[in-house]
This record gives sequence, C-alpha cells and structure tokens, in this order.
Amino acid sequence: MVSAGVHSYVVDLATPDTPTLLMTRVCSELGVPQILVNSAGVYLAHSLLETEITYLDEVYAVNVRAPILLTREMVARNIHAGSAARIVNVASVSGQIGSPDAAYGASKGALIAFTRGAGRAFASSGIRINAVAPGIVDTDMARVIPEDRISSYLSDIPLHRLASPEEVSAAVAFLLSEQASYLVGTVVDVNGGMS
Repeated sequence: MVSAGVHSYVVDLATPDTPTLLMTRVCSELGVPQILVNSAGVYLAHSLLETEITYLDEVYAVNVRAPILLTREMVARNIHAGSAARIVNVASVSGQIGSPDAAYGASKGALIAFTRGAGRAFASSGIRINAVAPGIVDTDMARVIPEDRISSYLSDIPLHRLASPEEVSAAVAFLLSEQASYLVGTVVDVNGGMS
C-alpha cells in the first residue's frame, strides 16, 4: 500500500520517450493512476516571423506530443487494469480563436481536436477525457506577453482582467469530479468571455 503524500518527478516532456518512462515509473512506485492533468506548456509569445524550427519543435513536443503520449499510456494501463480514469488537457482560447504566437495557437488547437476525438473513442471504456481552454492566466507564462498585446487582450475580455490560476484549477477539478460524469470530449472555456 502506498502512503498518502505528494510525490514529484522532474522530467523533460520535450524528450520523446519521457511520457512512457514517466508513466512506467509512476505505476511501479505508486500504482496505476486514475487522474491525469496535462498542464505543461511552452509559450514564448513569438510572432510567426520570429518562429524558428527549434521553437516550433519544442512547442509541439510539449504541448501536443507529450499529452497524447501520456494519455495513451494512461488509457492503456487503465483499460488493462479494468479501471476508469479521468483526464483533463489544459488547452487555450488560442486554440479556438488563434494567437499572434501562431505555433502556440496551432498546438492548442491540435490538443482540443485530440481531446474531442480521444474522449469519444474511450468513453465506453469508462475513461473520461475533457479539456479546459483558459484565456490569459495571471502566471509567469503570461509575463512574456508584450504589454501592448496584454492591453489589447484586456479590451477583448468582458471581465477586463486576467484569470487567476485558482479559477482555472476549479474548472479542472470540476471535470475530474463525479459532477462531470456525463461530459466527454468537452472543452470548458475559462476565458472571461473572450472570443
């Protein structure tokens, strides 16, 4: 029996074999997890003309490939164990309306499409896959956005402020809860009305 507590693992999700190695380690040390939140992300506020291949590769490796592979590992292990799992992908409003950082917006759009497809594919196995699509959240990641761009975003947000991390985590917690038991492949917008 595993004792309660916090266990942390520092990994590089841009490395292709990390998701499988990480899930193997977690399962051997803690048992098969039933909750996965894919929240890691790369965003540097680069314009399309500033986007170099190394940035594009890193954005897709962390924002798209890693969540897909972690989800694959989670689904495979839960189906094998005959247990249910709940997975939430942290996408972005940028995946719905686009972004000046085109690589980031495209990666989050891919994550939304993955959520919808995988959610439908594994619902009958008792595995729920959903996503949240935050607007701009008041975190260190948002601090790389140029000030003029932040001002423009704020004018487009009916609430005229950034989201707090707690507002996003509340939506994630809801999707992981039994209150969301009938939601499959759903994307919950947490964007203050931004569109």
